[in-house]
Amino acid sequence: MGLEAITAVEQAEAAAARKKAEAAQQAKRLATIADGEGRQALEDAGKRVEARLRELDEQADDRIRTEAERIREETARELDALRAGAELRLDQAADRIAERIVNG
Repeated sequence: MGLEAITAVEQAEAAAARKKAEAAQQAKRLATIADGEGRQALEDAGKRVEARLRELDEQADDRIRTEAERIREETARELDALRAGAELRLDQAADRIAERIVNG
C-alpha cells in the first residue's frame, strides 16, 4: 500500500473520530436540552394541575356555602313554623287552664 493510501486512511480515520466525538457532544447537548424541556413541561403541568385544583376547591367552597345558606333558611322557616305552632298551643293551653279555674 502506498504512502498516499496510508495517509488517506489515517485522515479518514481521524475525520471519522472527529465526527464521532462531535456527534457525541451534539447528543449530550440535545439530551441536556431535552431534559431541561422535559423538566419545564413537568413543572408547567404541575402548575396547571395546582391551578385547576384551586379552582375546583373554590367551586366546592361556593357550593358548600350555597347549600349551607339554603339549609339555614329552610331550618329558620321550620323553626318559625314550630314556634308559631307552639305559641298557638300555649295560648290554647292557657285558655283551657283559665276556663277550668273559672268553671272550677
